[in-house]
Amino acid sequence: MKIVDRKTFLALPDDTLFCKWEPCCFGELTIKGESLDNDFREQQIGGEAVKCNDSGEFSELCNRAAMTGASVELDFYGQGRDGCYDEDQMFAVWETADVAMLIERLILCMNRKNKTRE
Repeated sequence: MKIVDRKTFLALPDDTLFCKWEPCCFGELTIKGESLDNDFREQQIGGEAVKCNDSGEFSELCNRAAMTGASVELDFYGQGRDGCYDEDQMFAVWETADVAMLIERLILCMNRKNKTRE
């Protein structure tokens, strides 16, 4: 992982995995989309990845899941604009080896979960 400034970050390609960074504090894991002048599109991987059409549906789906235990469908392709325009914002950018290690770990989690179902 490397930490870069906004100008460097905006020059990176789409599909770069990153977190916003402040000294010793990492934000949510996010996928970078298209750079737009001094802004960019992003896809958060956490709770913001709930598949929905708007904030009302987002709230409804989350509340239903909390009250009934229903599954919530996720969407890892929907993007929104960052829109913060903070010139001093730094970014922790995941390198290829970091992403590969995360994938390996997620596969391990998935395989272990599947074994407990058998």
